[in-house]
Amino acid sequence: SRRAALATGNASTEASMEWVLSHMHEDGFDDPLDTTQPTATPAAAGGGAAAAAAEPSVESVEMLAGMGFGAQHAAAALKHTSGDIERAADWLFSHMDDLDGAIKALDTPAASAAAGGERGTTPAGGPLDDGVGEYELIGFASHMGANLGCGHYVAHVRHQQDDGTARWVLFNDKKVALSEAPPLDLGYMYLYRRTTPSTKL
Repeated sequence: SRRAALATGNASTEASMEWVLSHMHEDGFDDPLDTTQPTATPAAAGGGAAAAAAEPSVESVEMLAGMGFGAQHAAAALKHTSGDIERAADWLFSHMDDLDGAIKALDTPAASAAAGGERGTTPAGGPLDDGVGEYELIGFASHMGANLGCGHYVAHVRHQQDDGTARWVLFNDKKVALSEAPPLDLGYMYLYRRTTPSTKL
């Protein structure tokens, strides 16, 4: 929806969809959109130098707060990941044991650069290289229902048979059955397993 795109700074379809799912039951969700209010630009929502200097948008903080994080923690994570909601959420979930300490550590220049800067670096700042990875799909979750307001989620899991073959199994509440034609293109979340060993730990 246009409301979701504006609320997330037009960051991505996924971010807009998550915003809709988080806010669809709120009063005023279906009210006409007020286009006179300033909104976040894609640059501010998606990162870059301008986003790093700017305070995180209220919508981004609210989205992370909707996941159960405090507004102060959400704002700090967004600030140190250049406003990237996905990276901020990943950072928050990775540091749930001591968010206050982790945020305090972010205030050091080296930690701040690592959190908001390049991906694929070690905490010491060196390049991260664990070799070329190959992965296989082992499961996915999909939605069954006419729309997002009704229905439920089911899981498909690739089960290894005793004879070495693999079959897709559907888990639908208490019902478990073989799936002859799993809807691989309709997954909401996909699970992969690395098939090549890591060269470095």
